[in-house]
Amino acid sequence: MLKKIDRAQLFLEKHLELFQCPVCREPFTAVANHHLTCHKGHRFDLSKKGTLHLMLKSPESDYTRSMLEARQRIAQAGFWHPLLDNLLTRIKDQTGALLDVGGGEGSHSAYLKQQGLSGPLISFDISKEGVNLAAASHEDVFFLVADLAQSPFASDQYTTLLNILSPSNYSEFKRLLKPGGQVIKVVPNAGYLKELRAVKGDKAQTYSNKQVVDKFSQHFDQVTSETVYYSFRLTPDQIDDFIHMTPLGWHVKKKDEKIHTLLEEITVDLTILTGEIG
Repeated sequence: MLKKIDRAQLFLEKHLELFQCPVCREPFTAVANHHLTCHKGHRFDLSKKGTLHLMLKSPESDYTRSMLEARQRIAQAGFWHPLLDNLLTRIKDQTGALLDVGGGEGSHSAYLKQQGLSGPLISFDISKEGVNLAAASHEDVFFLVADLAQSPFASDQYTTLLNILSPSNYSEFKRLLKPGGQVIKVVPNAGYLKELRAVKGDKAQTYSNKQVVDKFSQHFDQVTSETVYYSFRLTPDQIDDFIHMTPLGWHVKKKDEKIHTLLEEITVDLTILTGEIG
């Protein structure tokens, strides 16, 4: 059985055209002895976990290992499955290269791969903890630490970009996509996690995603929009994980029985935006 670092090297050898050097933006020219080298000699080493660290500067993050583990357990319980099943039907070319932008601890990509995506699937995040957890938990997805601001991804190579509840960089998205490629972006609606917002005492005005939706529509052709709305019932242990997994819950008392009762069933209210480039 291949070690993870050897499996990762084989992936890079097969799909080297998907990447570029984040320092000089030149193509990578060689994969050997578990490291990448570009035209100008910049070198990046694979970790023993089979990941690449292609960020030039690591940002500070509030996303701790325990928070990410809680998020992963919630994902494995099926919290996101109705959303992801819908996304799967929207991926036009399921054999093409797919990039999961801000993929966190990897659960979304891993689930989609399990459901039959056959093309190369790359998930990246700025969180080293998240990428390490993803690589330790999942196979068949290539995980790396990266930032679109210093992009290690090559131009005109990707058929699908996933952007699930994470920031966007539309000029970069357009650079990465092949002609006819698609961006699938997921944004929250007013009812998203409304039970947790109520527990938190959030009395702000009702959230509107209109500005986000309008901006997306300005950048892409053949834009479609669909609401995904469902509820998910949590066990007591899952309620603790749910509170811990999102910044919305970080100041909520986990052991309060009244709070647990209010969070037994959680609303997922999201909009899926799909756009293409010519």
